[in-house]
Amino acid sequence: MHHITLNISDSTDSLAEKNIASTLQDLVNGTITPDFAAHAIDSVIISECQEAYKSYTNSTQEHLANGTIEEPSPSGWSKYLWDCMGRSAMVVPADHPGQVLLVQMLQQLQCMPPHTAPELYGDKIIAKTLWVLTARNGYDGLEQWMWELDQGHFNGHGLKSEHTVAYLNFSAFLACLLAHGIAEVTRLSALIRPSPFGARGPSYMIKQFDSATALHQYEGYASAAAQWILYAGNALYEMCQKDVLIEIGKQRWTMNVWESWKTKFDAISKDARFTPQIQELARKTTGMMGKIETEDMKGNIVEQFGFMSLKDNQESEE
Repeated sequence: MHHITLNISDSTDSLAEKNIASTLQDLVNGTITPDFAAHAIDSVIISECQEAYKSYTNSTQEHLANGTIEEPSPSGWSKYLWDCMGRSAMVVPADHPGQVLLVQMLQQLQCMPPHTAPELYGDKIIAKTLWVLTARNGYDGLEQWMWELDQGHFNGHGLKSEHTVAYLNFSAFLACLLAHGIAEVTRLSALIRPSPFGARGPSYMIKQFDSATALHQYEGYASAAAQWILYAGNALYEMCQKDVLIEIGKQRWTMNVWESWKTKFDAISKDARFTPQIQELARKTTGMMGKIETEDMKGNIVEQFGFMSLKDNQESEE
């Protein structure tokens, strides 16, 4: 396992921020375990919130005047962690063990016994329970923050060639969040709209791309889409088999959608306009899809996330 340098911290960061960044650095390189990393980061955040609570509740007129009052905000620290993890995932290669370690650390945070930290909510101090990630609370801001990173780095202004590798890595991480039951982040999937891979039908593959740049950009989206199959294929297949609708008016996951992906990847694998690397990745992806189809369904992602299964609803009505 080659050494990964994340570069997610700088000289202006606080000691606590640097501690979190260095913990993630050690984690992805395998020098500490996900459990150790989770407890270390949890301790940093609780300590910072407790110190801020003391500052806020014991503020003086001098503090008020110079604006040095700290406000306890575990939610703010969670967002900082999500940001660090998302940016770390962009650096760690998709097939590097560090990707799995990041996901396992999140699982360890979720497995901790319920505990709280003080948080300023409006003008009141409340006790916020940490590491509760559910659909109801937006996975404690994790899903929204991943969207912010996606828009800021990749899809807000189109995928640039220098960002394709980072996008591929980031997509693998997002797929793992779904596959491991941590967060529902499918609106960020390169398999579906507005990704060019998801927006264009298989017939588009036989047409000429406007330019080499357009072709290369499509390759970037197709490569990222492949990561969702490679790392969350079983979950996606279950969703498609059960005709899942996550939100009214949004993406509907059906077997027709699954088959369209397979057709696109198959077309890419046979199209000489694409690089040998993307052609091989497409072959690997279609092979994975075929394997998933022949195996018994693994897990129960639909029940785990509480997705709406139109197929199950129809069968129950009958």
